[in-house]
Amino acid sequence: MADMNILICDDVQDEALKLENAVKEADFNTNITCFLKPQDVLKFIKTGAYIDVCFLDIIMPEMNGIELAAEMRSGGFNGKIVFLTSSKDYGVESYQVKAYSYLLKPVNTKDVIQLLNEIKNDASTSDTAGIKIETRNMIRFVYFYEISFVEVINKNVYFRLLDGSEIVIFASLNDILPVLKADGRFAQCHRSYVVNIDAVTQIFGKEIILRCGRKVPISRSYKEFNDQYFMRVMRKDMQ
Repeated sequence: MADMNILICDDVQDEALKLENAVKEADFNTNITCFLKPQDVLKFIKTGAYIDVCFLDIIMPEMNGIELAAEMRSGGFNGKIVFLTSSKDYGVESYQVKAYSYLLKPVNTKDVIQLLNEIKNDASTSDTAGIKIETRNMIRFVYFYEISFVEVINKNVYFRLLDGSEIVIFASLNDILPVLKADGRFAQCHRSYVVNIDAVTQIFGKEIILRCGRKVPISRSYKEFNDQYFMRVMRKDMQ
């Protein structure tokens, strides 16, 4: 499971590769996705894929990095944006799209490592991970810590929240499962249920008891849930 999901967009393939190698040298557990075209980034974000950090080149044809960031923000992207540039002449524009930082080209591996360390430290003090949910009448960004469990009934997916409310979308579990599993707190315990491990208060026999008071079954086909639960608890205790 990746500790950090990173997206790189640079229309110059060699530059994108250089940054990717610098990220790898930072020696984090990262999942890196690279694109050469801004439109491909927008399509990828719309799939609901969770990204912690986007490295966006500012000078690109058709759509520059500032314009791309604006489109991403308007679509609900709340992750960190780092601009790649040879100049810092975009201060006002970058402020408007809530840019986290700049990296000057040519990219320096030491600067990348320092920046990723800063981002990781920020992540330990704030939990902004979540999923964009779209219904016919609403688009909402739901933080993962708000979700108690996810349940599939027929062709509908129900997001059961800790406050007792729910959001339902027309989808299959496979549509959202990769996004949930990319975050370490979620685990599947049944073909119809995915549970937020942090919301579990007790595992009793073949049932999971959640903080919201609901009970969810554990299927024999998902025995690995117990291992995932205890590993998550142990990691949190060690922090």
